[in-house]
Amino acid sequence: MFSRVLFCALYWLMWTAFFGVARVGFLLANWDEAVQSGIKQSLGAMLNGARMDMSMAVYVSAPVFFLAMISTWLTVLRTRNIYVIYTLCVLFPVLLLLFADIGLYQSWHARIDGTFLRYMSNPSEVWASISHLPILWIVVGFLLTYLLFFMWMRKLVRQFTLHLHNMHQPWFQFVFVLIWMGIMIIPLRGGFQLAPLNQSTVFFSDNHFSNLAAINAPWNFVHDVLQREDESKNPFTYMEDARANSIIDSLYARPLLNRPDTLQPPVNVLLIVWESLTEKVVDLKFKGVEVTPGLNRLTRESVYFSNAYATGDRTDKGIVGILSGYPAQPTTSIVKIPSKASTLPMISKDFNQAGYQTAYYYGGEPEFANMKAYLMQGAFRHFVTINDFEKKDHNSKWGAHDGVVMHRLLSDMKKVPSPFFYTWLTLSSHEPYETPVPARIPGNDHESRMLDVMHYTDSIVYDFITACKQLPWWKNTLVVITGDHGHPLPKRTLRSDNFRIPILFTGGAVEQFIRREEVVSQNDIATSILWYASLSSSSYRWSRNVFQHNHPGNAFFTFNNGFGFASGDRVFMFDNLGKRLIEYDTVPGEQALVAGKALQQISFKDYLDR
Repeated sequence: MFSRVLFCALYWLMWTAFFGVARVGFLLANWDEAVQSGIKQSLGAMLNGARMDMSMAVYVSAPVFFLAMISTWLTVLRTRNIYVIYTLCVLFPVLLLLFADIGLYQSWHARIDGTFLRYMSNPSEVWASISHLPILWIVVGFLLTYLLFFMWMRKLVRQFTLHLHNMHQPWFQFVFVLIWMGIMIIPLRGGFQLAPLNQSTVFFSDNHFSNLAAINAPWNFVHDVLQREDESKNPFTYMEDARANSIIDSLYARPLLNRPDTLQPPVNVLLIVWESLTEKVVDLKFKGVEVTPGLNRLTRESVYFSNAYATGDRTDKGIVGILSGYPAQPTTSIVKIPSKASTLPMISKDFNQAGYQTAYYYGGEPEFANMKAYLMQGAFRHFVTINDFEKKDHNSKWGAHDGVVMHRLLSDMKKVPSPFFYTWLTLSSHEPYETPVPARIPGNDHESRMLDVMHYTDSIVYDFITACKQLPWWKNTLVVITGDHGHPLPKRTLRSDNFRIPILFTGGAVEQFIRREEVVSQNDIATSILWYASLSSSSYRWSRNVFQHNHPGNAFFTFNNGFGFASGDRVFMFDNLGKRLIEYDTVPGEQALVAGKALQQISFKDYLDR
């Protein structure tokens, strides 16, 4: 009478075992981190992650449970091919998620969730991001893995289905399968605890990698996609809003300061947003080559902020951080929802209203990550993008390389009337790390290629600045150079270093050159630019003037479901899932930790309320 229950149990255990093997694969794919964590931590990830594996196995097996239950009366459902075909169909997307998870983790240091779906609306941009990878070998590896697991599962399923042909006591078999499905609610929700299974349920260690390894990737993806449908309440509530707002008010107090007397308005503004420009490349020599010699020279003729942090880890977040002075969200991006993004202040709007000529230059497609809608709401009077260049100049997988765009921009700026606010977003230093010129830094590894494209863009930006110095408007122009976000390469011990970016205020309008060591945020650029141009910044709550004498010296940034906070000479990162610190150079004081939580809570509440 238990034959059908036995079939269901074996099928569920098969999928549970499969997810356990997948976790071993994840650990092997990230061997360096697994070895650094230690064998005990890896075993802990396997053991604790089994709860999530069993839960995901229930989701995958639930249709089979139902078919097995009604097969008592419908003989056609006892055919083994039905279960073999179902297994074949389900295995493909599950394995696809597992493969994608390995690649995304190595780029984002987070397990796969719904975040990457934001970028899937533009296939050409996605292809440009991954085309540097050995796609053929990845596809071959995927197909071979799929074939191997399917052959194993097919053999097991064919053996399991023998139990479906037992017709003894059909009513009892029906009832027992029904009871089995009820029992499966326990592993489905992760046990008998009051709260249902979530990511923090399987967290067990002080080692962040081991905790992430315990997560079941397909479960994490499905859970995140379903959870994001409801944004009616703030998941990052750590204290009363009144207390959090009070803390933020103290961090963002903005006394009025006059502009320097030596500046005569109106000042022109040229904003250069350098793709993936990380502070780690400044003054770096690699294989005997100075990676950014031009930028290094510019730091000595600028107000150079060497301890700045990007607000997020993607271009769509960085652009909003720069133009709107708005913090990034840890689980989404505001530009994906135009109705929310349209409520943001934008310095391009302010300059447009002040009578400035405004333009935005980018050699690729601005539609990526829905940025076009955001930018068009920013009152830029003129756009130059991939469609404005001839096909022969589409010499990058993203569009036109920086050299092509630079020559177009320089040509246009020779004719632009003052005052103007021009923005240029570079693209050559994005994956797939290719340049239209011979490599200066040899090597085919990712680090060598990434640093070589940095060297290429550096030469373009420096030549551009050198040419601009000869133009009549230079003496009354502020040039701001910064990164849209940092980069995991070159590798450093602290992950928080991946968020550090240089910020340079240079140009003829800047008369005193100095290196500034205090902590500042990418979000502070907006208010600082407006101050230079004598324009109001009262609507930029999350942006401060870096030239204020009492700038508090801190920065808040977010990553995939977590946040970081830098203050003085200390920086830490906090995981929202496990609700714990995952990185710090020195243990942060309670005041700094509470400040970071308050910023996470209120900034996300602000996003929800828009």
